[in-house]
Amino acid sequence: MKKPIMIQTVVLLAVTLLLACQLGMMPHGMGKIRVQCVVPDELTGLAGKTGAKGLIGPPSGYRLASYRLTFTADNGEVVTKTLSRGSGEVTLKVGGWTCLAEGLTADGVVIVEKTLHISTEPGKTLDLAIPLHLAKGKGSLQIAFSPSQAPSAEWKYAVSLVYRGLPGDSSFQGPQEFSTEIPATETGLSVADLDSGYYSLAIQLKDTTSATIAGTTTTVLVLPGQSSTGECHIALSDPSVTISVAAPNLELSVDAAIAADRYLNRNKAMAVPLALGQNGSDLSIDWYLNGAKLEGNQRDISQNLPGFRIVLGENDAPTMQTTMKMEALLTEVGSGLSNVLSHTSSISAGPASGTAEWIQSIDYHAAMSPSLFTATGASNTGTGIQENAKWVATNAGGLIAVAGLDKNSAIHLFYSPCGADLSVPSSAGWLRLWRDKVVVDKNERSPDRVSISPDGSFIALGASTSNWFRIYALNGAGEILSTTDIVSTKNGAPTFENIKAIQFSADSGRLFILANAPEKILMFNVQDVVSDGEVQDVHEFSFAGCFDPPPSSSLGMEDMILLPDGWIAACSSNIARVFFVHYSEAEGQFSADPPFAGGANNESLGDPKSIAFDEESGLCYVLGYSKKLHIFSKADASSSYTPLATWSLLDEFDKARSLAFVENRESGAKYLVVGGGAGLGIVALAPSGQPSAFSFLDSPVEDYSGIGSIANLARLGGSVVASGGSSGLVAMFDIW
Repeated sequence: MKKPIMIQTVVLLAVTLLLACQLGMMPHGMGKIRVQCVVPDELTGLAGKTGAKGLIGPPSGYRLASYRLTFTADNGEVVTKTLSRGSGEVTLKVGGWTCLAEGLTADGVVIVEKTLHISTEPGKTLDLAIPLHLAKGKGSLQIAFSPSQAPSAEWKYAVSLVYRGLPGDSSFQGPQEFSTEIPATETGLSVADLDSGYYSLAIQLKDTTSATIAGTTTTVLVLPGQSSTGECHIALSDPSVTISVAAPNLELSVDAAIAADRYLNRNKAMAVPLALGQNGSDLSIDWYLNGAKLEGNQRDISQNLPGFRIVLGENDAPTMQTTMKMEALLTEVGSGLSNVLSHTSSISAGPASGTAEWIQSIDYHAAMSPSLFTATGASNTGTGIQENAKWVATNAGGLIAVAGLDKNSAIHLFYSPCGADLSVPSSAGWLRLWRDKVVVDKNERSPDRVSISPDGSFIALGASTSNWFRIYALNGAGEILSTTDIVSTKNGAPTFENIKAIQFSADSGRLFILANAPEKILMFNVQDVVSDGEVQDVHEFSFAGCFDPPPSSSLGMEDMILLPDGWIAACSSNIARVFFVHYSEAEGQFSADPPFAGGANNESLGDPKSIAFDEESGLCYVLGYSKKLHIFSKADASSSYTPLATWSLLDEFDKARSLAFVENRESGAKYLVVGGGAGLGIVALAPSGQPSAFSFLDSPVEDYSGIGSIANLARLGGSVVASGGSSGLVAMFDIW
């Protein structure tokens, strides 16, 4: 009987061992390690790439081909395992082990590594995530200088390399700063035996007085055993200008100020903004100008809008274009470099007779920043998508309303301290108050006409292709109190369609709307509409009554403005006419003089498109699409408007469709600003109100300011704000 019992015992033992293997059980005295190698986030985006934006590194990037694990027991035993991927399993004897994990290229070069101590227990599996860091080693750097124009042979390059950290190992201190100066005749620089890691590279081009003329800043990644190569572009202004820097604190609300994309003032101050870090990341920020690090106060609470201001020195060139580049290094705390932000600003200065100076531009990113108020519904946050900037409206208090920008149905409200009643420089950033989505009768609408009341209590908007308008009632801070929608023929509203212009009266109590189907002016009592939500009393004027017989085709109404003493100026282009209509508030009645089919001396009107008015001189200006500018005036307070003069404009003004009157608050000089053609035109006015000089700001290839596609212009103090149409930009210009 002993032999069968022995056989049964052997069989049971074999089955037990087989089950143990199937269940992952290990023999006594063994433990298992399940390994996952983790590459630093700062390096994962570089693998297999030729380089990242704003970064100089190995030309082929790097690619990890394998991972090598070396386990050394406390008693000296060594176990080595190679993984084709970053994860795998290793069975080790029970006890303490020192693990060296390495990531290697196909050539066997160690790129990342990590050493740590582990302990294995009998019959157990240890899940081990190994956070790798860039391997310590030596690499080299080769830089090629690429100036925009040949520097003087007597100048020199000042080069500085500052160690920023070893990705994945915040404890590593790295080497001391490396700096050197070489003649500007050199085309590049080579540096050997650099510790691996991130460096900030600053290059300054200095003249014979050691003044910094130009420069650049970028980031360098040095890998062990490899050479990092790259090119540094250095932009020299032509002609060069002297730039000085100061660092005051901005007085605006940091949480509400938006970062203008780029702006520059000639011989004036410029505030340089900075966007918030993504996902609320904690960033330390170093600012560089022409390769030189800037020292000064920064708003650390939200890491938004450091107060650096740039001042450009005097330059007597009759025309010039100046470019300045500024960069910020954003470093993740306790880690390597995260990003480099470049800020490029340009200015084109024209003839002294009238210059448009580009101050700032915003686009759909502006709606992504914090706002002071939340609009109705969940529409306050922007879409993050570019759309047309269709219309802009302003008032003297500094409110700026924009239709479009990030969605066809969007309306935005900003505030600028550059109002007519304030002396704050126009270079200060705008505040975002709110954004709303226009939905009327449960349908999204696309507003492209906007007006703000003089006292800032109301905003009215409509569309040139539809039959509705909306009125927002605001409190004194610009916050929405109520919204009222009026639709043609509903709730007592008259018939109207295709709104071409919207204007509030000087006391903000009445709203005048120019409709194109049918062609008429509508006058509403604003408070009644807002209070009742419907139309109780409306006054109308039909342009058809100005003709006998009525015209057989559409007039094609284009623009309307309110003049003093109850006069209204309007124009049409399909049948070219200029109208002067009078509204009597006491009688609640409209009356009109015969329309004008020509300007002074019967000059062609040239398809009238836009109207502007100078209250001081009493002159009314009408812009024709075909390079025409007509001036109308009154002999005295009791007379009507008549043509005074007609001017033919430069060819560059052809197809312009928007006109704005601007007065420089410092000098008192007056200008007409013309937009909608190929660029931005400026007409300098003599004391008599007649044009004295013409200048034109052409659109550069980059079109930073959107002046090649202007939809309309609006005055803001001594500046104009332009909606950039298809460019998606809203731009601000000083006129001087």
